[in-house]
Amino acid sequence: MLTIVMGVVAFRTGWMIAPARRTVRRPRVYGVGAMVMGAGVLTSTAVYFAVRIGALPGPPWGALAGNALVFAGAAFVAASRLRPRHGQGPHGRAPRRAA
Repeated sequence: MLTIVMGVVAFRTGWMIAPARRTVRRPRVYGVGAMVMGAGVLTSTAVYFAVRIGALPGPPWGALAGNALVFAGAAFVAASRLRPRHGQGPHGRAPRRAA
């Protein structure tokens, strides 16, 4: 849950925890990645315990889907550390010019 909350905050405001501030160049992409990773961890955990107590029969395919979400979120977090394209600011918009 904390990862999802941090992702929402990074997506909406651009604020991140101190260790990530130095390397992240695209805070909104980082926020999306954090939210997807958090959703993947929650999905994997919920499916694992549902299968464990017998609420879901059969193999835990949902846990594999949750793991896929974690890897997709990690790809977003890695992409957030790349430099923006030429002429764009850190949030994907063109930087403002001084008047």
